[in-house]
Amino acid sequence: MSTAFEDGRLGLVLKGYDLVPNAALETMIAVYTLEVAQTILDEHPKIVDIWLEKIHKEYLEKMRSCEFEQDPVACFNVSLYEEFEKHFKSWQDGGIIAIHLPRNRTIRLSKKPLFSVQMGGNPGVDRHVCEKCLAVFAGLDELEKHYQEEHAATAPTEKAKRYAIKTESDIDGYYAQNPMWW
Repeated sequence: MSTAFEDGRLGLVLKGYDLVPNAALETMIAVYTLEVAQTILDEHPKIVDIWLEKIHKEYLEKMRSCEFEQDPVACFNVSLYEEFEKHFKSWQDGGIIAIHLPRNRTIRLSKKPLFSVQMGGNPGVDRHVCEKCLAVFAGLDELEKHYQEEHAATAPTEKAKRYAIKTESDIDGYYAQNPMWW
């Protein structure tokens, strides 16, 4: 089924700062449903790589046209492509990209999963490998504990949580307490 998404007519385009499917890909996603399309693309990130490479080539052409030919249209659109280049670099480093679809639906894809499960040397023995530090764990519970400890340093402190404004009523309450905002 993944060969259906390898069609040369399928691809992504920039619409503003968002990545959106071209008409052929949007139709293909509608035929296969969003969940099936996301699963296929998750399992075959090379397909998405090809689509992103095409946009990268467009960026290089726009840069050349802007710098050497002084094309005002190309110069105007370069900023959109520069934003894409940041996301493209992130994708290459294992980050997540978002493909925006109609009706506020989004497909989020990553080139590399957060963690992987690899079979050990003995049949029936699983090894769990952290993709960030390549530490090997015997069980999934040990891997989960490792991720919790790894991300604990980036979690907000209690003091930051206490002063965080979360809802509109919290904002109103904050400004009502501060007489400088009246």
